[in-house]
Amino acid sequence: MKTSRYILLISMLLALPLLAVAGENDKKETKDKSNIADMFSINGIGVSADIFGYVYSLIDDYTSGEVAVELNLGNRFYPIAEIGLGWCDAIDETTSIRYKTRAPYYRVGINYNFMTNEKKPNPKNYVYALARFGWSSFNYDVETPPVTDPVWGGSTALKLNDVKGSCSWAEFGVGVKVKIAKGFHMGWSIRYKTRISEKQGNNSRMWYIPGFGINKGTCFGGTYNLIYEIPFKK
Repeated sequence: MKTSRYILLISMLLALPLLAVAGENDKKETKDKSNIADMFSINGIGVSADIFGYVYSLIDDYTSGEVAVELNLGNRFYPIAEIGLGWCDAIDETTSIRYKTRAPYYRVGINYNFMTNEKKPNPKNYVYALARFGWSSFNYDVETPPVTDPVWGGSTALKLNDVKGSCSWAEFGVGVKVKIAKGFHMGWSIRYKTRISEKQGNNSRMWYIPGFGINKGTCFGGTYNLIYEIPFKK
């Protein structure tokens, strides 16, 4: 049942950018088939690395880093797959509970280029919308400070190792891509994340989820990427 829900969600995410241009398609019914073919032609492939996560690790106890591969369809649609590594070794300031994990995460989705048009079919710089479906399955450690037993007295610290957890989520946002040299771009994105499902241990709660962030119902995230594009045609 969960698998069918995930498949349905991914289909909806991939369809979202198409809705944004539905109005334009109504006005362009007279376009010939060659123009439609150009819109979905494979123009190139891009590989990128997120450098924001590695810089952020210098100022906080949790972060992530990732790489991505995207396909250029007509300079308008960019199906993309992202794989990353999230890690955390943090102590909560209020409860003094230590949480530790290190695990991969995965995302699939699409970018939609707003700036492509007949006058500028291949803009060097552009703004895009994005949609993603992400998931991660991982183990985490939880360690609490000594807790006093109110009945028998004494104190005991709780330590749980390799607790299994998993989570899936959706992301929506916008980004900017700027050409800096031949074949190279820099870009950033801002993302709104909403959790879809989670599974955690019976005696603990996940504090940090690789790829998602602090375990809340929703949160924000961002990337800052260095991108290299390999063109398939001029």
